[in-house]
Amino acid sequence: MTEEELAKLDADSTKEIEPSKVMFSFLIVLYLVAYISVNLISRIGGNISLFGGEVSITAFTGVLSSFANICLIFMVVYYKRTGIITAVILHCVQSMTLFFAIFVQHILEIIPGLFTNLVTLLAIIFIYQRNKKIAKYQESEIKLLKNQHKAVKRLFRQTATALVNAIDAKDAYSHGHSIRVAEYSMRIAQIYGMSEEDCTKVYYAGLLHDVGKIGIPNSIINKKGKLTDEEFETIKSHSEMGNQILSSISEYPFLCVGAHYHHERYDGNGYPGEYGKESIPEIARIIAVADSYDAMTSNRSYRNALPQNIVRKEIENGIGTQFDPEFAKIMLRLIDEDINYDMREKEMVEGDEVDD
Repeated sequence: MTEEELAKLDADSTKEIEPSKVMFSFLIVLYLVAYISVNLISRIGGNISLFGGEVSITAFTGVLSSFANICLIFMVVYYKRTGIITAVILHCVQSMTLFFAIFVQHILEIIPGLFTNLVTLLAIIFIYQRNKKIAKYQESEIKLLKNQHKAVKRLFRQTATALVNAIDAKDAYSHGHSIRVAEYSMRIAQIYGMSEEDCTKVYYAGLLHDVGKIGIPNSIINKKGKLTDEEFETIKSHSEMGNQILSSISEYPFLCVGAHYHHERYDGNGYPGEYGKESIPEIARIIAVADSYDAMTSNRSYRNALPQNIVRKEIENGIGTQFDPEFAKIMLRLIDEDINYDMREKEMVEGDEVDD
């Protein structure tokens, strides 16, 4: 169950179920009509012909009284606190009128109506208390679901962090790379206007985009100098390996998408070479920009971090060819806002300066 579904379930359980104020007013009107009719009929008396026989008109008071009580029960069921307060007030007024008619005016024909009133009063109180217990149970269940959801998220976050640490441990020159890519990707997604939930998906997909490097030999990952064609093909296989590793997490299918396609190019010349332009999954297009940016702004075994102006130029040159134009432009915006060149490998910020 997603956070949005939990929030909706929580809102539905706590708010009062009120079909409409018009319906509430309509129930009150129906109740008053039935109540007034009971009083009028009980005073008129007499008989009417019905199905070939004579029936006392006061016999209808029980039917009308029951109808009035049904209106009160609907108020309690559908309007909770507002309904019970209104129902009890109306019921008490009706009961006092019936008491007056019986004991002062001696209209004994409405005694069954009084009995029905008392039973109904007990019924609406019971219904209200029962609804409160059900609502309390629902709240406790939702609270339990939320706690379980938080525990699952915490476990997922810890597992993802452990995988990232395992990846970073293989490459002496990429410590913090996955976290930075995740943060840059999420910032791009936020500026792009994605929802909070989708931004979180982008973050975790970015965090685990290089998980396939677990299966790449250390000698290749940490090689100083240019890779051979064979070694480069081995490096390229990390996207397929990442897809295989993360595709087993069926609850989070977006993870394998980021790992599988973050090296696709907008012009279709990337790898594994299955997509181009908008057919590349959106998450992968975002991560591709963030990944390239961090690669250029970090130390590598074969070179030092590039100056900010060079990095900006490379991103700009890649618009429409290597990168999705919209996400690349957002990355350029982030670069322009980063006046002090803080968006780079932490060791570079705290240690050696890079000449611009």
